[in-house]
Amino acid sequence: MKTTLKTIVSILLPFAILALAYFLFTKTDTWSQPQRDLIKLAPYAVFLLGGLISWKFNRSREFFMLILLAFGFYFITSLPGETEHAAQLADRFSIVAFLIPLNVAVFSFLKERGIFSSWGLLRIGFLLAQIAASFWLVQEGQSDTLAQMTKTRVPALSFHWMSGIPQCAVLAFVIALAILGIRQRNSKTSQDVSFIGVLFAMYIVLHNLHKPLLAAIFFATAGIILIVSIIRDSYSMAFTDELTGLPSRRALKQDMMKLGFHYAIAMLDVDHFKKFNDTHGHDTGDEVLKLVASIIKDVSGGGKAFRYGGEEFTLLFPGKTVTEAIPHLEELREKIAKRGFTKRSTGRSKSSAKSRSQSGRAGKQLFVTVSMGISQKSEKYKKPDEVMKAADSALYRAKKKGRNCVSK
Repeated sequence: MKTTLKTIVSILLPFAILALAYFLFTKTDTWSQPQRDLIKLAPYAVFLLGGLISWKFNRSREFFMLILLAFGFYFITSLPGETEHAAQLADRFSIVAFLIPLNVAVFSFLKERGIFSSWGLLRIGFLLAQIAASFWLVQEGQSDTLAQMTKTRVPALSFHWMSGIPQCAVLAFVIALAILGIRQRNSKTSQDVSFIGVLFAMYIVLHNLHKPLLAAIFFATAGIILIVSIIRDSYSMAFTDELTGLPSRRALKQDMMKLGFHYAIAMLDVDHFKKFNDTHGHDTGDEVLKLVASIIKDVSGGGKAFRYGGEEFTLLFPGKTVTEAIPHLEELREKIAKRGFTKRSTGRSKSSAKSRSQSGRAGKQLFVTVSMGISQKSEKYKKPDEVMKAADSALYRAKKKGRNCVSK
């Protein structure tokens, strides 16, 4: 339930930011001229801040996207916008309308390879080439090329929501959204959601050709969406264990500081894990840790599971005593002991694996057990660290008893 709610919030956040941006735009009629002039400069401040943050956290896709947004905003606002410049402004909008979804789709496939690495410099060159081509297209004598880009190919598909945006650009938006939607369904990353938010922000701008304040607000909003994505992903990396997906030891330390007057702490250890690792290999050992994590993350009784380190896990039970928490630990222990998994043979191809599956011959079935120790806050153990050490001692006793049991 918590995971589902977190996913929903992650998906809706960029659109909530867009809604706030539109609400802000509806209030611009009451602004003074200095306030309007300030908001027109706001995107550059947001892009600069976003660039520094993405550089600091080595987020090349956001970094290059911010460069593209900065160019796009400058490109469509560097003309005064009077009547004599209306045609040039429409041409520039058409170019930006095509370049942004194209690059969003391309960047979504690129892996993080650094900003000022050789790969990063190639991507910067790719952007600079597009920027140079954009300025070349708006020079005199290139009207035929632009006319081909903006030509309506299928009149029957011209709808009101496409007003002011060339059909080729609309197609680029649709393709980019489809790519990001598929990637989000498969990988569920906040980065793809943020790129979708950027696309919606840009479409709103391009659909309102002659509203410079709206353009400034939504370009800045697109930058803010990218900044939020960087911060959220960096937080997740710092507080989530990459292998198991459980909250990490750092998250555990923070949650321990929030514990009230009554709580229990349990330590869990995979039995004979080193021997298991040496026998079956580290890849299989990682599968064991992920299996255990997938079970204990759904611990009942109000408990919360954490990856402590190595083959050890920690479970917090706020407001619970040892007596109240033990039945939930026993339930976990039994589930882990009964949940076997099939070891994959090394060097086996996908085709051979498929043929073996079809022939009904299962791979080697492996089982693991865990030992647990639990303690609670008391007169003897008053601090969370003391309770955890007591739980660790209880875990040691469980090992001495023969493993696959819970000790207090």
